[in-house]
Amino acid sequence: MKKIDKNKIKTWFVTGASSGVGHELCICLIKRGYNVVAVSRHITDIKHENCISLSCDVTDINEINSAINMGMNKFGKIDVLINSAGISSYETAEEESYEEMRNVMETNFWGSYNTCRLFLPIFRNNKFGTIVNITSVHGLVPRRFGAAYVSSKYALEGLTGVLRFETERFCRVMALEISYFKTNIGKGKPRNTTKFDEYKNMPYYPFEPKNNDNNDLSKAMNFLIDTIEKEKIPRHLMLGHSIIERVLAEINSIKKDCLNSKKMAYDCFINISYIEKIINKQNTIFNKLKLLFFLLNS
Repeated sequence: MKKIDKNKIKTWFVTGASSGVGHELCICLIKRGYNVVAVSRHITDIKHENCISLSCDVTDINEINSAINMGMNKFGKIDVLINSAGISSYETAEEESYEEMRNVMETNFWGSYNTCRLFLPIFRNNKFGTIVNITSVHGLVPRRFGAAYVSSKYALEGLTGVLRFETERFCRVMALEISYFKTNIGKGKPRNTTKFDEYKNMPYYPFEPKNNDNNDLSKAMNFLIDTIEKEKIPRHLMLGHSIIERVLAEINSIKKDCLNSKKMAYDCFINISYIEKIINKQNTIFNKLKLLFFLLNS
């Protein structure tokens, strides 16, 4: 596939850059000669002449705007937005607190929406831009014990799809779904805990593939960069050893429900032309009766 002009993707704005996916991506980008605006709540330890590290809370519009301005002052312009900032959760829907649900949604969904919202006018004025929202396998395949996290990732998938279709004249948009990698997301949070017997001893997934997830994060981030370096990028990029099996299982489940719903779905259709013919016929009979009534009384 044809490669893109690298001047169109020279400078990257990466959120969640202090750890995990965002941190590894920044390192890989610098090694490949790109400029990086690395933002996170805690300033990253990356120090390089091609990188500016900034403290930024993605839930705060003013802080994002300030980081964007500092990045553009340093490098002239920003070409690529990578939304990597995120936090996880491991509670059942019944036991998830309202506070935690809002906290996770605020970071994972609203944080990404905030940055996209601020970058869209910039990319539109530049006539070109690239947005990658890092969602998760859980943005396509739900799991137990993660009501807030899974909901936030499904919401982000929806936003990413809308952006891809709406901005196709000036911006490339892609969702990166990743499976399990060794990152700090969710570190320190209790997992698979519940006080109700009805939820105990349940696996995360209804479907569990045979393959494990001993994945190389550096390799994955280089695959991401390779993909962005192409002129055309896909709607979805899925990385991680077990993700394909999980997603295909979900697709097959949806396909089964489609087939089960097919007859009922089609039977909901109203044949407007047929109804209009009946109405017109009734109107014709009514008009004839009115004419007959008039003649009889004249």
